[in-house]
Amino acid sequence: MLKSILYRLCFMLLTFLSAFFIANAQKPVFEKVSVDISDTLQPIMLQWAFDSAIFYISITYCTNECDKEGYNKIDTVRMDIENLVWKYNDADSKSSQLYFTLFNVDGGGQTNPQNNMVLEAKVSSEIQSVGCPNAVTLSWNPYINMIDSIDYYSVLYKTKGDENFELFQNIPATHYKFSFNSGDFFPTLPIVYEVTELQPNLEYNFVIEAVNKTKTISVFSNIANATTGSLYVLPVEITLARVDVVDDTYFQIEVVTDNFTDPFHKLYLLRDKPRNEPLNKDFLSFTVIDSAEYHTGNYYLFKDENVNPSSGLYYYMAIADNNCKIRDTSNILTNIYLYGSRVEKYKDSIFFTQKGFIRFDPPEPYDLLRIVNDDQYPIVSNLTIENNKTLVDVLPFMDDGIVAQYQIRAFDDSYSNRLSIEHEPVIDFPNAFYPKSKEIENRTFYPIIKFPSEDHYLFIIYNRWGQEVYRSTLPPIYADYANPQGRWDGTFQGKECPAGIYAFKISFSYNEGSGRYSETGSIVLVR
Repeated sequence: MLKSILYRLCFMLLTFLSAFFIANAQKPVFEKVSVDISDTLQPIMLQWAFDSAIFYISITYCTNECDKEGYNKIDTVRMDIENLVWKYNDADSKSSQLYFTLFNVDGGGQTNPQNNMVLEAKVSSEIQSVGCPNAVTLSWNPYINMIDSIDYYSVLYKTKGDENFELFQNIPATHYKFSFNSGDFFPTLPIVYEVTELQPNLEYNFVIEAVNKTKTISVFSNIANATTGSLYVLPVEITLARVDVVDDTYFQIEVVTDNFTDPFHKLYLLRDKPRNEPLNKDFLSFTVIDSAEYHTGNYYLFKDENVNPSSGLYYYMAIADNNCKIRDTSNILTNIYLYGSRVEKYKDSIFFTQKGFIRFDPPEPYDLLRIVNDDQYPIVSNLTIENNKTLVDVLPFMDDGIVAQYQIRAFDDSYSNRLSIEHEPVIDFPNAFYPKSKEIENRTFYPIIKFPSEDHYLFIIYNRWGQEVYRSTLPPIYADYANPQGRWDGTFQGKECPAGIYAFKISFSYNEGSGRYSETGSIVLVR
């Protein structure tokens, strides 16, 4: 009986000692320090995780960069799963920056500190010699030792009378840590951020939310207010004047602005991806592709080389970023897009389109150009765009060895892409040639080709015994009679061939390989 009682006493003692040492060794899990923005007094609120091995915790604080021993006890709280939040109503969360730690009363360790964020908001013109009265500068101290490290700060705002805060911007954060053991210093430099594009003469409320990497913890600063100035800046007209194709490879975009009462910070150029058909504004999705600093003039020229002018319509717009007001936005304008095809053997159908919002009312006239050897020849004038595109049927240009191109020119001298249309080749062969002729074009034998193709081109001449005396894999160059390419001069291996009849064979592909041309015949060499 005595042994049984002793065993029970020993077991109870061991259980007590085990619980005692566990409690001593346990450190509280400090979750966050946040301002309760739902409370009009905006008290500082502490929160920790429940731990059954801890019986009581002490809450300590410090107002400066204190070491481990410099913390003062505020309160002692029983660990209760129903109440893991403690509010500090005596602190002024709008001006007092406090560092808090939790301490296991039964001898456990002290947590690393966490702090409240004190937010200040001032109209930018009050703190700068030259500032905008409708922009607000926010500053707050960094949050330290957030569980899983801080990921970003959210800048939230609302106007007086609104119920809910709205997100203005997420700001990536430095992941501040502090450890008593490592002796790291507290971060002291405040974070400064300017909130722009606010309405004039309005009272705004701002709050900062800090969020950890796993998005499981978020803490709030106090609410700070600022009233913007009464300055109201009228909108400034920004006009996208031209989208011009240069060298058939890239666009130049001209932007014209009225005079700005207050200089903007930057002028941004935005572009939507190419489209085959004109679209309305609701289907566009713009991305910033370039920017320009403000200057005293009203003309800005952008170059966009990441395009293919022959691939479709590119939509452009410009935005002036000005802190004093809502951004000024330009009209929307596209390039002139030209496309077409051969519909009959000697007939080309040419389509062109351009989309403009605001600028085109009524539509402006266009000219259809034919380009021959880089010279432009207007062939149809005063065209307008009806129902988003215009169709023009033209006869193809057919001159010796020339492939003509088409291009559209607008009234403001902006140009479309260039268009080449493949045609079925037309070939004529002379029946004789005289190497000693006074006329240079009669001294060699060559095919006179309209719409030539170099695709699998082969031109061979044989003598009366079937021996090959000439071969060319390239067509002759138009009007360059001194160029031997594709022209037989009546010689073989450097010696003059005798007068007589010679046979020839020519073949090549055209229209991107969809057609095949071949011909045989004879020619008289005169001596």
